[in-house]
Amino acid sequence: MTVAEDRTDQETSLLERTLKRLLGNQAAKTRSAFEVHEMIEKGLPSKEVIHFIESVNLFHDKLIVSKVIGMSERTLYRRVNKPEPLSAEQSSRTWRFAEILTKAEDVFGDPEEAQRWMTTPAMGLEGRKPIDLITTQVGYELVDDFLTRLDYGVYT
Repeated sequence: MTVAEDRTDQETSLLERTLKRLLGNQAAKTRSAFEVHEMIEKGLPSKEVIHFIESVNLFHDKLIVSKVIGMSERTLYRRVNKPEPLSAEQSSRTWRFAEILTKAEDVFGDPEEAQRWMTTPAMGLEGRKPIDLITTQVGYELVDDFLTRLDYGVYT
């Protein structure tokens, strides 16, 4: 197997695991990154996002929910009675967080450790917390790159 094939398998696997984390059983219906893109553009279902939030201990801090998703927790929970999808921006932010958290769990080997790492300043991120950086695409890329370097043992 070539490096490119191995990398594609890893990305697909990360995509599938992130989908499963966010959408549960509905994840099986989506087969490609293009379909995920379209789903995010249309907006992730609020019911599944609420379930995801409740499954992550890190989200017990209401400020983190607001920061990461771009919506107050109260507004999100109002959608329980009146379900409507998140906006494309909110869906994209939710996806980025779920993907980084999934990758961090791969690197650290433990969900609790990955969540702790998300809220701890990292030297490789100029002393910033990963959770603070993933609110933008550029910050997400910095955190994603840092996790890749950690995974391969390159810390600088």
